Amino acid sequence: MKTVKEVSKRTGVSVRTLHHYDEIGLLKPAKVTKAGYRFYDHAALQRLHAILLLKELQFPLKEIRNIL
Repeated sequence: MKTVKEVSKRTGVSVRTLHHYDEIGLLKPAKVTKAGYRFYDHAALQRLHAILLLKELQFPLKEIRNIL
């Protein structure tokens, strides 16, 4: 499991963007602690990779959510 900060550093996606993806239901963390810390598992990282690929292809976030 990776923290939101670790995922941000590894992928170059800002922490705020990861929080936004969670808020809109595009990328849900595998676990959220009582304190609100988000943790991402391998499946979530794979989904993020797919999101980034589709963004690179200039799909809007709403369409990405429908595709995934």
